[in-house]
Amino acid sequence: MTVLARAQEWMAEVHPHARHLERTLDWLLELDPDASEAARIAAATHDVERAYPDESAGWDSARDWDSPAYNRWHQDRCADLVAPGLRERGADEGLVREVAALVRVHEEGGWPAADLVQAADSLSFLETMAPLVAGWVESGRAPRGRAAAKLHNCVARISPALPRARSLAEALLPPALSRVRAA
Repeated sequence: MTVLARAQEWMAEVHPHARHLERTLDWLLELDPDASEAARIAAATHDVERAYPDESAGWDSARDWDSPAYNRWHQDRCADLVAPGLRERGADEGLVREVAALVRVHEEGGWPAADLVQAADSLSFLETMAPLVAGWVESGRAPRGRAAAKLHNCVARISPALPRARSLAEALLPPALSRVRAA
């Protein structure tokens, strides 16, 4: 079994949004069928911290999704959790470092492989997480406009160097926004 397969098995066992992670990997491969092993694993594990909530941190993704401090905390925590998890699943240290580096910037990108992981995350979020965002509205965690802004951000944050990804995201945006409007 590959490290990727072991990482996917781990996420399937523990992650509340495992489908989002699965679809992030699918979108990564749609955008770049030759994506590196590190990018594939990063796509499949990028939000690992959601499986291990830290209630004491005081963050709420519905409220804080656009806070630079929150995003830094989220990305760093994900990278800090994925590294030992991959070591436990037989990854060599070089691969662990590559994956952790990609996970550490999955909300912002910054170089070609990181931009691809970030774009795949955005596409998957629009496709799979609209019910969660609608739930923010229904539960009162976020006003409708704030929830819709999160979805718009999924398109806006995609690197201009990835026009196909942006086009795909623009097509996924209206159905996601409809879910939020209906909430």
